[in-house]
Amino acid sequence: MSFAGGYSITSGDVVKVLHLLRDNGVNVHNSKKAYEELQRYQSDSTFFVLLSYLFGAETCPVDIDLGGNWVQYRRLAGITLKNNLERCKLALGEAAIREAAGCSLAVLVNPTDVRIARVAAQIVVKITVLTSFSWWEECGLGNLPNTLLNDLLMAGEVKTFSALYTLQYLVEDLPEEVGLASKDIIERVAVLVLDPNAQWGVRKAAFRMCSNMYEQAQSLDWNVESLSPLQIGLTSGSRTFTNLCCLLSEQNCGGDVELKIQVFRSCGVMLDYLEYFTPMPESDMARFIKCWSRDTICTSVSAGIVTEHDVQLKISAIDLLTLTMEMYDKMGGEGYICALIQPLIESLPSLVSALVTYVPMTREDVENILSEDDCSMRDPAAVDFHLNEQKYDISEDSALDDNHGTATLRSTALRCIDALCVLSSKQTFPHLIEKVKALWDGEWQYKEAAIVLVGAMANGCYDEIGDTLPAVVEQLISAVLSPSENIFVVSMSLWSLSRVLEWTYAQDDSTISKIINAFASRLQSRSKRVRHAAVTAINTAFMTAHTMGTTEKVTGDLPSLIEMVISCLPFYNDGNLFILCDLAMHLAALSEDQNTVALLSAAFRANRIERTKGFETTYVAYYINETPNVFVDKDVFSVDRAIIGMLTRFPDPAVSLELLDAWSVVLRDIIERNIRDDISLLLNVLFIAANCANVTPSSSLAGWCSRTQGCIAVLAFQLFNPSEELAVQVAAVTLLHRLLKNAGTCAFPQGIVEELLGKLTSSVITAGDLQNKLEFVYLIMLMVKSYSHESPNGVFCAFKAAVDVLRSDAFSESQLLFSQMAFAVCSALEAVPGLVVHARPDVITRIITECENAYDKSVATIHLVNVLLAVEDVARDILPDVMRLVYSWRQSACNFPGTHESIKLLLSFYSNKHSSLLREQLGLVDSNIREMVISSYGLIC
Repeated sequence: MSFAGGYSITSGDVVKVLHLLRDNGVNVHNSKKAYEELQRYQSDSTFFVLLSYLFGAETCPVDIDLGGNWVQYRRLAGITLKNNLERCKLALGEAAIREAAGCSLAVLVNPTDVRIARVAAQIVVKITVLTSFSWWEECGLGNLPNTLLNDLLMAGEVKTFSALYTLQYLVEDLPEEVGLASKDIIERVAVLVLDPNAQWGVRKAAFRMCSNMYEQAQSLDWNVESLSPLQIGLTSGSRTFTNLCCLLSEQNCGGDVELKIQVFRSCGVMLDYLEYFTPMPESDMARFIKCWSRDTICTSVSAGIVTEHDVQLKISAIDLLTLTMEMYDKMGGEGYICALIQPLIESLPSLVSALVTYVPMTREDVENILSEDDCSMRDPAAVDFHLNEQKYDISEDSALDDNHGTATLRSTALRCIDALCVLSSKQTFPHLIEKVKALWDGEWQYKEAAIVLVGAMANGCYDEIGDTLPAVVEQLISAVLSPSENIFVVSMSLWSLSRVLEWTYAQDDSTISKIINAFASRLQSRSKRVRHAAVTAINTAFMTAHTMGTTEKVTGDLPSLIEMVISCLPFYNDGNLFILCDLAMHLAALSEDQNTVALLSAAFRANRIERTKGFETTYVAYYINETPNVFVDKDVFSVDRAIIGMLTRFPDPAVSLELLDAWSVVLRDIIERNIRDDISLLLNVLFIAANCANVTPSSSLAGWCSRTQGCIAVLAFQLFNPSEELAVQVAAVTLLHRLLKNAGTCAFPQGIVEELLGKLTSSVITAGDLQNKLEFVYLIMLMVKSYSHESPNGVFCAFKAAVDVLRSDAFSESQLLFSQMAFAVCSALEAVPGLVVHARPDVITRIITECENAYDKSVATIHLVNVLLAVEDVARDILPDVMRLVYSWRQSACNFPGTHESIKLLLSFYSNKHSSLLREQLGLVDSNIREMVISSYGLIC
């Protein structure tokens, strides 16, 4: 076989690639050396051709002993091909992509194995991402949507799986392109689910595919007034999918427990779509109530748990009840959700009774916890950053998968009890308190369950439990202090006490000091579980005091707690050390004694020496000496985080620059060795460096950047690359932003500025998550202020891309993120007012208008006013939006220095130059608002 470019496939090359695949996937003992060999081979353009060839081969094309079945090799070839398609396109051009497309499409249309069909679907979707839907037809490969929906979907068996996989991945990876067609996809696939002639496994897979579409959509940015095409399609198809859930429920899912679990989970997701069901006939409402509420309650309270599937079925049913109550609370008790609540109220006695039976710990729970409770046992993954990007396999049941199985029946029941207490505390409390009394005097498992229930109802039943709390708190304190008490009772007593802290702070006695002393008494427990509960509880105590404005009640305990933290520091590690460092930062923030904070900081810096040795030893062992089964010890990151937190209070450039020097060396080594198998390591280094930059005085940081020639900025710039994990890119941008913000332009070598602006321009558009977009916008706006003269074209393009991201129709968390973007834009505009004509000033003004009247809004308003006064034409054009901003301030502008004065200047400008337009706008509002504006700002109209 020959390929464009003159290369002909040889059996020797095929054998080489098969050996690479064997050493990097088929063989479970694959080494780091084999991985590095694969990385080197990927730079050879023939590699892509060989992968495509092997993936398309039904049988092994050479006669060798594989040491595994051919499907494994073929699957690995396909996955490796998919992962290298971008590199393939750059190296060989579109001809190579066409070759891979033809091969993968042929496999997709005529699959012989579900596993191979899944990989073919991933390749087809990846190629579509790199090209377009129309590209397939332009290349003579046919109409892809037509192939999927008309040729494969109803073809049966593995061909149907090919269609389902591809449709699912298209919705996940190309949501904008799929758009409104998602409704048609849901309706077509729903027909397949209900087809009695289709194989049961195919029908289940079809249901999972629809369910996954809605589950994935939960991560999208939802806006009430302006849904995206995909969201319109999903909402339009939501009634179809909800009816499908009801039909399957009425048919008892054919007795298939795994499908029942999936249906319950899907119903929970679909609660978000209830508002789109208007109007709903009474007959449909009756079915809806029966399937989603009454039947779910029956499953939750039914007796008998034999298999793990029974456990997961109850978990999914109880979860649906909890989600229903949470949605009811979120909707303010209005809408169709109300109909689902009444059966819950009616079933309270039996439901509470059943839920309580799930609370005592099982023998398996106890054994699992005790097996890992030794403080000398390390848990290196406890402080890792977890990146959960996973494509679900619709051909397999996932009821017992880790991503769903993290919740236990006990934790699920407790969450539901908490929701019941919030929903109807007066009706729930009597049933619950009787159960607590019955359990309290039993064996330790039952006493522990009673204590957990006290903590669970502390939030919702706050008023009802008030009379009994003094006695309960004393009993919990006694349990914590008792040296003979079971560790499970102690740890849960600590947790329950942390749940009643608001009540405690509201008292005038010394109860809070007694509780904190009880917490502190367990910080040096030999039980990892008890340590965790104790240090977490003290953290909660300080956070609660801060929230309630009662920090004076805990200041007396600071000296003893600081001594305790210092004594615990050498013996804590992993997750517990992380929380202990949080506590140290709380103590440093509250202490008024600089000497005490210095003592705490010195202890952490001394401890850092040992932690650094642990990091260096394990890093060298694994990444340099290639010692197997070594975990890199990351405790030094927790200690550094605490040191930096204390530097926020009392800066010391010598310390922060020493940390920056150290982590710059590590970051360079990571990049030079191309270490990418531990994303958490990279993220930790980048975030610690960014925080160091934040706490170093500007003059010291600028001097350091000049001396090192911007080395750390160059390293971060190298990691801001599409080939890196998105989380790594965002962390790199965060570091770059902190460097530029605190050190100025000397932080960046001139050679990276233009290219960095180009990368930001494309990244801010493609980044799906709003939090990620915000980090990109921050850096762009800072570069606008810093480089508008040196790189005007790059600055303009990046600025335009950033403001195009803004939306004024968002709500909740999305609205908050957009407002932070708008604030950053306003700051940049004041530095470069001429950009305002390209800044969508009307949208920015609307976003600021919707924000609460606080300091950030004040600063943004002043910036915006200054820009509008400098560019008068824009001020005239957006007068209606500006007036809404003025009205939003009411009379509180005077509470923020400069805000009232700025608004007065702007209104004076309108009064002098556009008086008729101003009078027209004032005439459109209520007379009280009009008079308020006129009197507050001294207008003469």
